[in-house]
Amino acid sequence: MKALVATDGSSHSQAAVEGFVSRFAWFKQLPAVELVTVHPAIPYGRAAAWAGRETVEKYYAEESDAALRPASELLKARGVEFRAVKLVGDAAPEIVKHAQASGCDMIVMGTHGQGAVANLVMGSVATKVIATSKVPVLLLR
Repeated sequence: MKALVATDGSSHSQAAVEGFVSRFAWFKQLPAVELVTVHPAIPYGRAAAWAGRETVEKYYAEESDAALRPASELLKARGVEFRAVKLVGDAAPEIVKHAQASGCDMIVMGTHGQGAVANLVMGSVATKVIATSKVPVLLLR
């Protein structure tokens, strides 16, 4: 079994990582873990062109490292092997696309109570992932 564990560095996603690790007894074998973060693309293409490709890539790498750090530290502390993946774009489609492309059997992500009425129970990214993914989604709070 291979699980994509989505994180944005927030307390909600950290709680999901902790919840997932605490439920490893559910599985016959420990799942292979792909720890994924998606950083939004810089919205104005000319700004990226002005700053330079190397600067933009460094920015994405630093921000992604910061988002991955809490979950990475938790997984390392619990002895869980994982592969960190840094993506850029719109979070929900990137998560779904990566899960399918890498052969994941499950997407694990946190929820939160912010947003419009339709998203009171779970976040808009989680809502979009559930709506578009062919891979099963496990939501943890």
